[in-house]
Formats: sequence, C-alpha cells, structure tokens
Amino acid sequence: MDIVSILNAVGSIGTLIMAFFYFVSVSIQLYQMRLGFYPALGFEQTFIIHENGKFKLQNAVDLLKIGEESIDYFSLYNLGGGTAKNINIDIYLDNEQLQNKYVHILPGNESYLLPVNDRVHDGLKQALIEKEQTTELTIDMQYKSSIRQKWQNATLVAQFDAFNDNDAKKTIFEVQFVNTDSEDHNDNDNDQQNIESREDSQS
Repeated sequence: MDIVSILNAVGSIGTLIMAFFYFVSVSIQLYQMRLGFYPALGFEQTFIIHENGKFKLQNAVDLLKIGEESIDYFSLYNLGGGTAKNINIDIYLDNEQLQNKYVHILPGNESYLLPVNDRVHDGLKQALIEKEQTTELTIDMQYKSSIRQKWQNATLVAQFDAFNDNDAKKTIFEVQFVNTDSEDHNDNDNDQQNIESREDSQS
C-alpha cells in the first residue's frame, strides 16, 4: 500500500468522524429547539398573611403594596416556550379535593391568576391559624401542549415557612410549590403494559 492510499484512507476516516460529530451536534440542537416549545407550569412565590383577624393570599408584588387590599389567588405561570391548553387544575387540602378549575389556554411566558374559593381559603385559615397544625396543600394539573396531544401531569406540593413581622404585628407564611411529579400519561400506560408483559412472560 503506497502513501497516497494511506492518506486517502485516513482522510475518509476523518470525514466520517466529522460527519458523525456534525450529526450529533445537529441532533442536540433540534432537541433543544423542541424543548423550547414545551410548556413548563408552576406557581410564583406566594405569601399567606394573617393580620387583625384578616387572612389573605398575596404574591410578592402585592406584599410590598402597603395599605392595598388584594383578592385571594395563586399566580400560575408558564415558563416554557410552548402553549399549554385544556388545563384541568385540582386543589387538595390533606387529600380532600376543595376546588376544580379549567383554563382553556396559557401561552408561553405568560401568567394566569388562579382565584382561590372559600373552601380553600377557610381550610388554610383553620389549619394554619386556628389549629396551628401542619397541612398538605397539593395542586394537581393535567394539560396538553401545542405540539403534543398526549396528556401531561404536574403535581405540586406546597411548603409553608412561617415568620413574624413584629412591626406590623402580623403572621406571614411563605408558600413555595415543589414539583413532585411531572410525567406523560401515555408513557405511563406504556410502562404499565411493559411491566405486565414481562410478568406474563415470566409466568
């Protein structure tokens, strides 16, 4: 084998390696672009205020507005680039469903004020203020995205952190929502079918 043949072989191998890395790079870019079209639902930082017998929910912006009243709501936001639609929202307090809300559409980088009904309001007040006991607030959301018709699920559990404002003589609870479950319902069905098929084959 002469030198020219060796150089041609090395050049061919180098071309294949470059083509492989180019393919990997393009695949990663396409995957990142695809992720940019998926919704990502969550809730803004929320505060529960108890002052002079009044009990209300506020976000961080309202908390800084002195002397202004606010309605009770959670601020739902979509950090993803994709649009979430057909959003079914269930609010549970200690595993008891207290509120159901349907939101037709929530575009990417937009927020929605989710009003809190009297049952959720009174349940939180009774648990946190009157009984001073721990409670579990869970918000479960099922939705579809603009590019996928499969139902997706997100379950968020509230974490309460109480502190006092001595000057204003009021109790403040900071509420942060932790995403404990985010999955695709159809993928779950496929996983369950795979498990059942493996069990049948073993038997």
